[in-house]
Amino acid sequence: MLEKISPSKLVSKLYLSQKLSMAQIAERLGVSPSTVRYWLDKNQIPRRPIKEAIDNLYFTKFHKNPFKLKTNLSHRDDILKTAGIMLYWGEGGKSGNVVKFTNSDPQMIRLFMRFLRDICGIREERIRALIHIYPDHNGDKLKSFWSDITGIPKKYFYKSYTHKGKTGTYKNKSLWGTLAISYGDKRLLATLLEWIGEYKS
Repeated sequence: MLEKISPSKLVSKLYLSQKLSMAQIAERLGVSPSTVRYWLDKNQIPRRPIKEAIDNLYFTKFHKNPFKLKTNLSHRDDILKTAGIMLYWGEGGKSGNVVKFTNSDPQMIRLFMRFLRDICGIREERIRALIHIYPDHNGDKLKSFWSDITGIPKKYFYKSYTHKGKTGTYKNKSLWGTLAISYGDKRLLATLLEWIGEYKS
């Protein structure tokens, strides 16, 4: 099997161009990981840094494009970053593998979305939204409202959660319901918690 492996294909197409890991290349070509390491070393291909390797694995194996934090922040960016961190400190989920922010204030939701997009560099296709409503809410109207506020396409909204059996109505509870934004990325959650920790200290 070893004789059939083309080093140029292994190195340039699979490792360098397609960004596959050594384990993925070994599985695809039906060889051992040590064989892959041998060809990489023979062709003097440097190993990827750990962070780059993890990012590539998210994309090539799990089909999840990584977020990209903005660097060289302007004064306006610094203000937005601080506001986003404070919002998440107060209203964000702190456990699990998902960035989750829940609020009923459209201005807070809009600001947090700006933070995710402009500072955190999230991938739009991975954002999801869930509306918490009361029985007398108009679900379709609310979905249109929150889609306009967030810029999230309606197809990325989960089916709204209706609080049945609760006393009161939307008129004295929440005019626009409550929106929960979720972004499934454990590394981004860890980054947000790290930023919060910096402010705590």
